[in-house]
Amino acid sequence: MTTTGLHPISDLLAPATRLSRALEPITVGTMSLPHRLFVPTHGGGAGSLTADDSRFEDLVNYWMARVDDGFAWIGGPTGHVKHVHIPGFEPTGVGALGKEAGIFRHPRFHDRMGSFADRVHAKGAYLGIQLVQQGGMPSAPSSTFSGNLDHRGVHVLRHAEIEWIISEYVESAAIAADAGVDSIEIHANHDDMVEWFLSPLTNKRVDEFGGSYENRLRCLRRIVDGIRERVGRPITLGLRLAMDQYMDGGYEIDECMRFMQSFEADGTIDFFNLDVGGNWGPVSYIQHGMYPEGHWAKMCGEAKEATSLPVLYVGRVVHAETAERIIASGQADMVGLVRALIADPLWLTKNLAGQGESVRPCIALNDCIHRYTLEGLGFGCGTNPQAGRESKPPIEAAEVPVSLLVIGGGPAGMELAATAAERGHRVTLWEAKSELGGRFAIAAQLRSNAPYQDWIDWSTRRLADLDVPTYLGRRAEARSVLDSGADVIAFATGARGRHPGIPGEYLPHVAGADAVILGAARPLGARVLVIAEDDGPAPLSVSDHLASLGHEVTLAFRTPGPSPLVGKYSIGAMLASLDNGGVQILQNARAVEIHPDRVDFAHSYSGRRFTVDGIDSVVLVTGGIGNDALYRAVLPHHPRVHLLGDAFAPRRMTFATRQAFELAMLL
Repeated sequence: MTTTGLHPISDLLAPATRLSRALEPITVGTMSLPHRLFVPTHGGGAGSLTADDSRFEDLVNYWMARVDDGFAWIGGPTGHVKHVHIPGFEPTGVGALGKEAGIFRHPRFHDRMGSFADRVHAKGAYLGIQLVQQGGMPSAPSSTFSGNLDHRGVHVLRHAEIEWIISEYVESAAIAADAGVDSIEIHANHDDMVEWFLSPLTNKRVDEFGGSYENRLRCLRRIVDGIRERVGRPITLGLRLAMDQYMDGGYEIDECMRFMQSFEADGTIDFFNLDVGGNWGPVSYIQHGMYPEGHWAKMCGEAKEATSLPVLYVGRVVHAETAERIIASGQADMVGLVRALIADPLWLTKNLAGQGESVRPCIALNDCIHRYTLEGLGFGCGTNPQAGRESKPPIEAAEVPVSLLVIGGGPAGMELAATAAERGHRVTLWEAKSELGGRFAIAAQLRSNAPYQDWIDWSTRRLADLDVPTYLGRRAEARSVLDSGADVIAFATGARGRHPGIPGEYLPHVAGADAVILGAARPLGARVLVIAEDDGPAPLSVSDHLASLGHEVTLAFRTPGPSPLVGKYSIGAMLASLDNGGVQILQNARAVEIHPDRVDFAHSYSGRRFTVDGIDSVVLVTGGIGNDALYRAVLPHHPRVHLLGDAFAPRRMTFATRQAFELAMLL
C-alpha cells in the first residue's frame, strides 16, 4: 500500500476530497513518491542551517511540519554556492549579502544536513537541496544588467573563474550528496548565475561560454556532467528553469523547450521544475494575487510536450482543485506549493480529509518575502500569524478562561476573536457594519485584490464554527461597552481615511478612496487625479480600479518612486497593469492646493511649482488614522483594555493579525 511515511494515503482520503489524479504515485529519478504534490525549495521560513542550535531546530521544524502534513518530497533549504570574491569586497543584493562563502563549505553544513536528512528519512520522506549562486552579485558572464531595478556594476568573469565556479557547483553537490540528500536541483532561473549564462540578455561573451546556443548552454551542461561524474551514488538531479523570462532580449518558451530537449538527450537530468519570470520583472515568479491561480500552467503543458521526463509546475497554486486540474489535464506531472503551506501548514491533511473549506487561504500579499527584503523584519504571513512558529508550543487552552469583548470585525478583530475562542475564552464580537472584514472588505472589491475575499469568507466560517457570538450592525459606545460586563475589552476598531490637510480637499469633486470604491462618491467624470500619500499598494490598486472603469487616471506620489513598501516581487505586475490602463504616474509631486479643475503641485525636494489641469475629480489615497477615541474613553474605567491593529497604528494585514494572535496568547 502506498504510504506517506505517516499514514496510508487511502486511510486519509475522504469522499469529499478534491484530489484524485494528484494522489497517484510517481517515480522521479531515484525517488518513488506516493503522490504528485511537493514542496519546492524556498528561503524565508524560519531558522538557519548553519546558525546556533536553536536556529537550526527552527529550520528543521519548519520543514518537518510539511512532512508531517503528508508531503513526501521537500525541496529543502536554499544552498548558496561560494562566489568569486576578493578580500574587502562587500557583496550586496538578494542572494549575495552574507552568502559569498557559500553554505556547503561551512563547518556545520555536513553534519547538520545529515541530521536533517535522517529526520526526514525516518518519516519515510525525501529531502532535497537547491544549488544557487545569484548572478551579477557581483560576478556575471558579461557587463550587462538583467532587469529594470538593479543596475549595480558587475565583475565580468575570466575563463579561469568560470572553470572555478563550475568546480564549486560540482563539489557543493558532492558534499550535499555525502550528507544524505535525496535530490539536487540546480537553480537556473530567477537571476541566478547559471541563468545569466543561458540567457542572450545577459550573456554577450564571444568565447566558448557565450554566443551560440551551444555555448550559452555550456556552463550548465558542464555543471550537470560534473555532478554526475563526481557524486558517487545514484541521486535525483533536476533543473529549475523559467519557461519565459518575460524580459526583452531574454529567452522565451521555445528556447526553454530546447534546453529541456538537450538535457534529456544527454541523459543526465531526472526532472524539470518550471515557472516563469524572475525576481522583479514585469512577471515575478512569486506571483501577485492579480493573476489567477495556475496562470502559466498552460504554458507548462506546452513545455511538457518537449520531454518525457517528469515536469513540475510552480506558480501560485492555492486550492486543491487547481493542483488537481493542472495534473489531470496533463499540464504537469507534479505541482509544488509554498505560500499555500505557509498560510496553512495542514493544507494537505485537511484536503485529504475533504475539509478544503477549512484551509486557511493564501491571498498572495507577498508579505512573507517583502517584510524581509524591504524592512528587514522576520518571516511572517498576513493570513497566518503562526507562520514560522513551528518550534514554539502549540496553542493551548487558557488556564483561566475569561470573557472577552472584541470591538471591530476587521482582520485584527476577527483573528483575535477566533484565536481567543480556540483557547477556551468566552468571546463576543461587535461590528458596526453589516458585514465583517472592515476596510479590508472594501479593498477586496478591487480587481487586483480579489483573493482578499477568500480570507474574509474563511474567517467568517471560522468564527461560526467556533460559535463566537458575532453581532453585525452593533455600534459600540462607551456605556454599552462597559455595561457588557466583559473581563477583557479589545478595540480593533481599524482606521479612518486620513485627510492630508491640502487646501481644497473638501471641495465637492474630491472624494476618499473608500467612497469611490463603494460607489458613494458623486460621478467622477473622465479625468481623475489620484493623490497618493500611502506607501502601500492602495494607490496602485485604486488607480488600477479606476482605469478599469474607463477613467483617464493620473496618479501622483510625493515619494521618489511609487508605493515604496510594495516590494520587487509584486510591483512589476501592478505597474504593468497601470501602464496598460493608460495611467500616468507623477513622482516627487506634493499636492499644494486643489482647485475645481486643476491641482497645484510642488516638487517634493526642489519645491518647483507645477499644475495638472483639466481634472474632473480628485481621489485621496492618503493612508489612515487609527480609530482610538472609544478606546481612550473606556480606558480609565476598566482594568483590562487593549488596542490593536490599525486602531493602534495603521499598517499592513500582517501586522494586524500578528498583534491579534500575540494578544490572544497572552490572555
